Amino acid sequence: MGRKSISDAVVFAELVARRQRREPCALAILVETEGSTPAIPGCKMLVSREGEVIGTIGGGGLEREAKEAAMAAMASGRPQTLEVDLSAPPAYVCGGRATVYIEPVLPPPELIVAGAGHVGQALCRVAAYAGFEVTVVDERPEFADPAILTEASRVLVLDFATMFSNLTVTADTFIVCATWGHEHDYQVIRQALAATPARYVGLVGSRRKRSNFLKRLREEERLDDVTLARLFTPVGLNIGAVSPPEIAISIGAELIALRRNNADTNGFDSAGRRGLPAHGPLQAASADQR
Repeated sequence: MGRKSISDAVVFAELVARRQRREPCALAILVETEGSTPAIPGCKMLVSREGEVIGTIGGGGLEREAKEAAMAAMASGRPQTLEVDLSAPPAYVCGGRATVYIEPVLPPPELIVAGAGHVGQALCRVAAYAGFEVTVVDERPEFADPAILTEASRVLVLDFATMFSNLTVTADTFIVCATWGHEHDYQVIRQALAATPARYVGLVGSRRKRSNFLKRLREEERLDDVTLARLFTPVGLNIGAVSPPEIAISIGAELIALRRNNADTNGFDSAGRRGLPAHGPLQAASADQR
């Protein structure tokens, strides 16, 4: 088989450990065989994001194809069923057929919400329900209250101006800014773009606010268009949202679309097409209810 077979318990224990460490992996299970095959149904192997393999489904070309499919499944986030003809020369000589089911096991997407006002609270509920692991940050202890934000994974009282020095942000992290003041918003957005690799930085506000922020970010922070492309503002899909729950749903829908790779990932170029008017119900509602 080319690698020592290990028990299912070891494979599953490694899977659990990697999930606890928020490390993507994929589980490959040999579910069906026909004819001569190098292993029997039920054999399992775990593939890490780096390509490390724990366990075996028979080695050789079958395992090589399954590993490639596992890497693709982690990239797409979608399960795959792999059919392998083990009689196809020159790679195979067994003469049988094998079916491998591959399940990507990915950490839940992370969302950081700056601002625990009405919009932040509603977004916390919507995003958590959609499967995001939500961290809510606010400077005000009376708003950053776990008793209020019961769906949040973490609730932190931090200064907006320095909040990211206390947070771990990866390229897969989503950030939404919904503080109660323009200067707070600017401090959060400035840090998020200049000091983190977050793929999505969303800002509640109007097109006029977007223009002002882009001008400041270019002039004061010297940020280029590649970096600014991660800024999504006005945030959320244009569904005519007015109330905080509706605003949260519009933002949540955009997060889901990006998470599922079903949307334009360039916020700088696409904001005008998705954006709302400079003076509209969403802007008035968000300004009053954050």
